[in-house]
Amino acid sequence: MLCFTTPQTFFKGIIENPLVGTTLVGAVNVIATYVAMLLMDSWGRRTLLLISAGGMFLSCAIIVSALIGIVNNLYALVAVNLYVTFFELGLGPIPFLLVAEMFDAKYVATAMSACIQLNWACNFIVGLVFPYMSYYLGPFSFAPFALVLLITFVATFIYLPETQGTTPEELQEMIKQKNAATEYHNFNIESTYATPIDLEWKLAMENLRNEEEESMRTGTFNYGFARIDGGLREPQSDWQTNLNYS
Repeated sequence: MLCFTTPQTFFKGIIENPLVGTTLVGAVNVIATYVAMLLMDSWGRRTLLLISAGGMFLSCAIIVSALIGIVNNLYALVAVNLYVTFFELGLGPIPFLLVAEMFDAKYVATAMSACIQLNWACNFIVGLVFPYMSYYLGPFSFAPFALVLLITFVATFIYLPETQGTTPEELQEMIKQKNAATEYHNFNIESTYATPIDLEWKLAMENLRNEEEESMRTGTFNYGFARIDGGLREPQSDWQTNLNYS
């Protein structure tokens, strides 16, 4: 949003000189990136994402309040810089770390490529749509972004585990234990942790075993070889005549 709109468009109605605001945003961006490097490994990925999404949501609320005249424009300028700061602390860099920590090494390249493509596709859509949002929504053009940030905060709080210092196998175990009380399709996640294909194969093998046991009980089971009819064959050499064929 800050990258695809001109200073005059973004800071219209907020400060008198939009170029000054753009310069401040750039400086804050650099400083916030450095702070994020210091906090990344000490505060945890999930904590920083929650702080980032929550801070950006509040910043959007302040910006909208300033645009509709509830608070002074100075608060909007502060909120814009806080928005950039909170973005660089969490939602900017951390999603790229999550991909590397949540997938096995052989899947990281594919997952990272898909995430980057989705990221730039969303950037393209924002850059294309925001001028129309600004025109039709006016001072409420930041409301859709606030809604997305609120959803991000709730989803991160409920579903996302902490990935720092963990392996993909440990994350799978954490997710399995978290959802152990939930049953899907009449099976418990903790007791039968398998894919649907594995479960179907297991059920087929159990049915086959039951059929074989029933055939053994009734005497109709086919052991894989046929009975030799006509009795024992006659000896073919002299030394075989002394064998007992009883």
